[in-house]
Amino acid sequence: MSKKNKMIELSFTPEEIMGADITKSGEYKYASVGIKRGENERMRISYEWSGDGVPDFVMGLMGYIQANKDDIDAQVKELKEDYDNFKGRL
Repeated sequence: MSKKNKMIELSFTPEEIMGADITKSGEYKYASVGIKRGENERMRISYEWSGDGVPDFVMGLMGYIQANKDDIDAQVKELKEDYDNFKGRL
């Protein structure tokens, strides 16, 4: 019998990022990124937290986006309408 893998890793390229948001509502803060994998495939990763600090995951995501800003900015501009529609469906 094989051992179950209890870890999953997600990866995406800067060119797949449709958009990203950081928002606050009451005591909670939210970070999310939209990813377009194919013509009809989209994924949204969301993170919620409360308190004063910023979680490592969110800091890492912001660092990744900043490091790849030129590639991401072009893609986000091109896919803005698609990303807005995607967010509205969720």
